[in-house]
Amino acid sequence: MTVSGLGTARTHHTPISAPPRRPQVEKNGRNDFDTLTATDRELIFQATGQRVTPGFDPAKDKPTSFATALATERATGHLAPGQPVTAVYLKDLHHRYQRASAPSPIGPYLDKALAYLAQSGPRRIDVSA
Repeated sequence: MTVSGLGTARTHHTPISAPPRRPQVEKNGRNDFDTLTATDRELIFQATGQRVTPGFDPAKDKPTSFATALATERATGHLAPGQPVTAVYLKDLHHRYQRASAPSPIGPYLDKALAYLAQSGPRRIDVSA
C-alpha cells in the first residue's frame, strides 16, 4: 500500500539570520571648539598656555584637558551661549568630577584659571557667542 503525499520532498526555509545592516551614518562633523567664546579662549590661554583659535582642529593639535572640558561644556549647553565662565562655575565643575570619582580635567589648571578670573574682574555676558 502506498500513501501519496508522504515523501522525502521538503520545503526549504530561508535560514534565520540578522537583518541586513543599515549603512553607517557619517559621524557628526561638529567641532566642540567652535562653540568657545573669545573670553573662553583667553581663559584657556591664561590657564594652560595653549592658544585655541577659531577653527582649532583637535585632530592636528592635541588640546589640553582644560580646553576640552570647556569646549564640551559649551557644546552640550551646560554653559549657555554668552554665559561667562566664572570661578564658581569652574569650582562646581571640578567638584562634579570629584563626586563622580573621576579625574578632573580642569584640576591641574584650576589655580591658574581662578587667579586669572580674580584679576580680570567681574564676568559679563559675551555677546560674541
